[in-house]
Order: sequence, then structure tokens, then C-alpha cells
Amino acid sequence: QPPITLTKRLLFPHLHPSAPIPPLLPSGSPALNTELYDFIALSLRAYVTPWWSRLTRYDKQFLPEITRVLTAVLRVLEARARATDFSPLVYRDLPAALAQHYADYRSAARRQGSSYAAGGTAGLAQLFHAQQQHIGVSPEGVLEEVYVRTAIDAVLKVCLPEEDWEAEPERYIVREIVVRLVCVDIVPKITQPWFVYKSILDLLGPEQEPLKVYGSPVRRSSHFTLPSLHTLLVLFLSTVQTISSTALALIHGYKQAVQTIKTVNSSHASSASQRDVPPVHPDPASPVSDSSPTFPTPAPSSSGSVTTPASSPPISRAPSAEPKLSHPALHDLARPAIGLLAEIFTLRARFASAAFLALLSMLASVFSPFLDRLLPHLLYASFLSSQNITNVLGAGKRALFPNGYPGSAPPDLTPEEQAALCAALARRIASGIPGPLAPLLLGPNPGRTLAAVLDPLGSQACNAHLFMVIFDLVLLTLFPEMAV
Repeated sequence: QPPITLTKRLLFPHLHPSAPIPPLLPSGSPALNTELYDFIALSLRAYVTPWWSRLTRYDKQFLPEITRVLTAVLRVLEARARATDFSPLVYRDLPAALAQHYADYRSAARRQGSSYAAGGTAGLAQLFHAQQQHIGVSPEGVLEEVYVRTAIDAVLKVCLPEEDWEAEPERYIVREIVVRLVCVDIVPKITQPWFVYKSILDLLGPEQEPLKVYGSPVRRSSHFTLPSLHTLLVLFLSTVQTISSTALALIHGYKQAVQTIKTVNSSHASSASQRDVPPVHPDPASPVSDSSPTFPTPAPSSSGSVTTPASSPPISRAPSAEPKLSHPALHDLARPAIGLLAEIFTLRARFASAAFLALLSMLASVFSPFLDRLLPHLLYASFLSSQNITNVLGAGKRALFPNGYPGSAPPDLTPEEQAALCAALARRIASGIPGPLAPLLLGPNPGRTLAAVLDPLGSQACNAHLFMVIFDLVLLTLFPEMAV
């Protein structure tokens, strides 16, 4: 028989070794379900089994019961994610938040050491926090666990049936596992400047080396000699090969562009026809489908609202509080990205780059109807595809549990190593910009412009504020009824 996996041993001890595991997400791919189950099993073994085994080592139903609660939450999250349009979040909210981060950081850096900084005593983190005050993060960049715990408690209240919500021990355990993952294991690591630089460097890929011609150097002679027939033949064939390769590339690019335009137009027409149908709101009190007999769903309560504790914000389950599943047509999706590009590279500070920015804005306005259809298509076809989400989840699982257990926090790089990493990222950004656009984006002093690009990401406290802003945006996108 095949070996029993960790998922089946911890989460499904009652199943036969050869019996298949019920799908966690009915509409998800098998690879995504496997990664999710592995992540849940590793998390429960790391954060629940050590102290639960001290109470009783023979109980085999506690971890499956927690898995049933997590299954209910994940299925509601999947239903809301499928019913939500993430285009406003990705193309409008996130670029605006990142541009505001850059603007506030540079404003705080200009005031540092001046009379506007409490007589020069306030540091950069305090000045930045004064511009982006948030109750969920301290001026030193430490997340407030009370804020994260309250937000997760509110999510559990919306996702769980009333019977599971009233089971306080299981709900508290699930909540504290997520709080520890966010506040202790994930955020202190991903907000480090060197981690941000390394992540961007990995996304950009290795730098392309210039072509090198090996061989003996060409000897120049003062006497003119006619090339041989062999040299002329090689030159002719090389020219024909270059012309044919260029023509084939142009034909392939043209066919791909036409196919993309047809796909975008057809998807836009189908989505427009679907908007005429009234949306069907899923019941958040019944998250578990009937496809999984292992996790029975308790009957939802007939009451319209549930009283919350003092630490949780009131969330009504009335029909008026349901999220809007159909969104109106979005316009100018490319404009926030252009504004972010202008803020990162300080394009408005130079005449040539400001003219290029104006030209880019006019082109975006002219092609706005097509870009408003193309950008959402690219978002769902590539970034939010099932394969990409599975790869990201697998990478996160390997980073958090390198040997099957939570790994120790990586040591911070020395200032010299961080400077070398920052310099490598600056060279990679400079090499990735096309030649004609490099003077427009980088200006007459490329080193100074690249330093201005990377400096706003060089403070852990400021990066923690950025994470909390993104956390709020994602939370309110999935649960718009939580907004004040």
C-alpha cells in the first residue's frame, strides 16, 4: 500500500489508507487541494499538537474537528473570492496605496532632522507613522495583535455557521493559529528591507549577460582585399536567416495580438451578458457543500444577526449587508499604474520625463476602452490562475515549514550585505529598462534616481505600515460589509 501521508494521518485518521481524501475546495484543482491540506496539517502539528498531546495523547478527533472548521472558512472565502472582482484592488487600490507610501516616506525623510520633526528628535519611523496613523501597527513597526485578532474574529463570524461560532475553544484555537502566523511568523520576515529587495530581485530574474564573441582578434591590414566566396556566402545566409527570424517573430506577435484581442472582446461580451442576470448571493451561514460527507454542515440559524463579543465589531447577517457580487464597468484602470510609475521614478521632477508622462497618459486615455478589458483578462488568465496560486502556496509552505516544522527566523543581513543586495537590485532595474526609455525614466543621474526608487522600501517600520494597509484593502474587498 502507498505510504500514509501526514494529511491522512492527522486530519483523516478514520479513513482507510487506500480511501481518497475528500476535496477541501470542490471547485479547486487537485494540486491546490493537496497544498492546502499540507499547509493545514503542518500548521496544526506545529501549533496545536505540542500542547494538546500533553493533555491527552490518545484523542484523535480534535485535529479533524479543527480541520472541519477551517474547511468551512476556506469554502466561504473561495465562494466570496469567485464572486468578487479583484480588478479594482489590483489596478486601482494597491497602486494608489504604494504611491502614497512613497510620497509619505519622502515627505518624512525631508522633515527628518528639521524643526518640523519635534525639534529634530523624531526619527523617520515616528514621522512616517504621524502621516499614516493606524491602530493596527505601532510607530516601531510592530503589529498590534488585538487589531489582527479582532479582524480575524470578525471574518470567522461571517464564515462560520452559528453552531461552530458558539464553540469557543475551537474558534479561539483557529483564530490564534492565524494570528501567530500573521504577526509572528510572516510579517516580521517579509517587512525586512533585505527580504523585499531579494523578493523583487527574484521576480525580475537574473540579469542578461551581453553577448560575447570568442575567437582570435581581427587583424587590420592597410591593403584592401576582396572577400572570398565563402565569406560572401556566409554573410548572405546570415542575412537571410536574420530577416526570416524577424519576419517569423513579427508574424507570431501579430497572431498572438489578434488572438488576445478576440479573447478579450469575447470575454467582455460574455461578462456583459452575465451582468444583466441578477446576482445570486451565497449564504455565509452554509459554507460547506454536500460534496464532502466527512464534514457535515450544521443547520444555519434562522436569526438575522448574531450578538458579537465586545472585542469584535458587529457584523449583521441581514440581506442588506451582503457583498455586491456584480460590479459596474471600471474605467481608466491603467491610470493608477501610470501615477505609481511617476511617483516611483520621480518623473514629474524633470522636464523630459514629465513630457513622457504626459504622452503616456494621453495614450492610456485613447486606448482606455481596450485596456479596461485587457487588464482584467491578464489578471485572471495569468496572476490569479489556479496554477499560479498553487505555486505561491507551495513556496509559502516551504518558506514557513522548511523541514516540516516552523523554521527559525533568518538572521538579518549585515549592513554591507544589505548594501550589496540593494546595489544588485539597482543594477538589475537599470538593465531591465529598454535603451530609449532609460534617459527618460532615470534622468541625467541614474544612480540618484535608483536610490530614490529603493529608499522608501528600506525601513522595516514603514514596510509594516504598508502591509497593514494592504491587509485592510484585501479584507474589505472580500468582506465589504466590514467597512465603516
